Amino acid sequence: MDPNARPTTRAYRAARRAQRSFLDNVENDNTPSTNSAGADGVTDSTEEISDDDLCPICQMMLHEPVTTTCRHTLCRFCMATWASTSQAAPMTVVDVDSEPVPFDAVSGLEARCPMCRTLTSALPDSQRDEIIRSKYPQTWTQRHRETAAEENTESSGSIQTITVHIGNRHTLIPPRAGELAENQHEWDFFVKPSRTDIIKEVHIHLHPTFRQNHIIKTRAPYSVSRLGWGHFTITTQVLLKAGYSWVSEDAEDSPNGAVKGSLPLEWTLDFDGFGGKGSMGRCQLKVRTTENGTRVRSRRGVGGNGEGL
Repeated sequence: MDPNARPTTRAYRAARRAQRSFLDNVENDNTPSTNSAGADGVTDSTEEISDDDLCPICQMMLHEPVTTTCRHTLCRFCMATWASTSQAAPMTVVDVDSEPVPFDAVSGLEARCPMCRTLTSALPDSQRDEIIRSKYPQTWTQRHRETAAEENTESSGSIQTITVHIGNRHTLIPPRAGELAENQHEWDFFVKPSRTDIIKEVHIHLHPTFRQNHIIKTRAPYSVSRLGWGHFTITTQVLLKAGYSWVSEDAEDSPNGAVKGSLPLEWTLDFDGFGGKGSMGRCQLKVRTTENGTRVRSRRGVGGNGEGL
């Protein structure tokens, strides 16, 4: 593991702020010595931490460690922050009838590992956590305070995670007398955000052979139904209301000039998935509350070349 391979991300900066705060307390003698207790009865920590028990992101003692599928161990807060800003696979294809699942900032995301850059997810390492608590009780208490303060700062910020489902339901329709044999697929395309109160409108772009190929939906459900014979890629723009913007490299400015107020998403119609009933992609996306109210963005999806109808 290269100790110099530190990701220059919000997770690293946040952890460094906590580290500087801790060191400042020690250097300025703002914390009690190891032989005396503070007002709350907790002693200062001058415990020597083994290199094996340091987080590779913040370079501090591991706090609530999580281990990735590629076998790297980091602080839960560092991994969660890294994953939320470095999401590499935000869309997961699921059954069109899948029920929503609770979002978890660590295990709920896949991201490029900050150490080896492979696609990974992470799970809590409770055994390692117990060992570290036992080995460094004073340092753990100090780290717990610092992390709690940092998490409070993060949670009081303006960024939140929302879930967006994009996909289609499909029904095979046998041809009837007088109909073209190709007209066998009835499909319902949809975009389902977990929060509709912040959505201004959803633009849906169908194949140009459709008579009405640009549909604008200003309220839920954001869906369109058609009958056809071929599958193709549908492009959408999800526009946020004033006061919100997408936190994504793919976000674009809205037609009215709102910075990062529009998020492009793509979906290729699925007529075969899950027994032929269709499928949908589940995306975890970030939205920022803005002061002047204009921003948004992200294009991730199941792509493909369109086929004419």
